[in-house]
Amino acid sequence: MKIKSTEFTSMKGHVADGCIIIAPSGKQFTLKNTMKGWVICWSDGPECSGNLPSYVDVERFVHYGLQSH
Repeated sequence: MKIKSTEFTSMKGHVADGCIIIAPSGKQFTLKNTMKGWVICWSDGPECSGNLPSYVDVERFVHYGLQSH
């Protein structure tokens, strides 16, 4: 699933492993599930978010953290 960061919401099921998030700049990021929560990775692999323990943290990072990427 691909979704723009401005339209991302956990209430519509967007917090899913492998979801591709498109920042306002057009850069793409991938949401990955881990044993301890979630991480958001650059399209080439490295993490850019650190550990996000809950869907609320994921949504907050997408709306506020990816806006400058």
